[in-house]
Amino acid sequence: MYRVMNEYLAKVKIDIDVRFSQKLDLFLADRPEISKYCINVNYNKYVVDVHLKEFSVEEAERLFCLLQAAVACPYSHMSLRYNEGDVVRYRFVTCNEEKKGTYMDLIFS
Repeated sequence: MYRVMNEYLAKVKIDIDVRFSQKLDLFLADRPEISKYCINVNYNKYVVDVHLKEFSVEEAERLFCLLQAAVACPYSHMSLRYNEGDVVRYRFVTCNEEKKGTYMDLIFS
């Protein structure tokens, strides 16, 4: 799957999108399950650190699915999940018809 994700990323022009940033911030700010979050940008990639009030893999998955529905472009998106102890990490890419996209590393703890 990592190879597939990297091939997908090679075909998409990754950039920072203000509308995506706003949607992401609004989604995270409105969630009572989140105690705090931080959105950083590193080399055209969003790095989002989310601290849940009560961490569980199931809660992280539920929130990720809701977030994906809120911010993904309808044209195309792809994600990978991997668990690291008490942390769940997602790699998420979405793009529009012109292959302009957004890449995010999302960390739930």
